Amino acid sequence: MISKNRYETILLKEIHGLSDLELFKVIKTIHFLKEEILKGKRENVEDVLKFAGIWKDFPQRELDIFSEIMKEREKFSEGRTKFE
Repeated sequence: MISKNRYETILLKEIHGLSDLELFKVIKTIHFLKEEILKGKRENVEDVLKFAGIWKDFPQRELDIFSEIMKEREKFSEGRTKFE
C-alpha cells in the first residue's frame, strides 16, 4: 500500500506546471469529490446529475430508480447485499 506522503507527492507532480485557471479547476474538482462523493452525500441525486449532461432533465421517477440502483450497487461493493 502506498503511504499518504507518496500520494501527496504524486498529486503535486500531477499539478506541477498547471496554469492558475487549471489549478482553480483542479481545486474545485477535488472539493466536489471530497464533499459530494467521498463523504457519501449521495441522497440528492438531482444535484449530482446536474453535472452529467443529459441526466439533468430526467423525470423524478427515473431519478428515483437511478438512486435505488446506486444504493444497491454501493451495498454490493461493500459486501452487504442479499441474494434471495
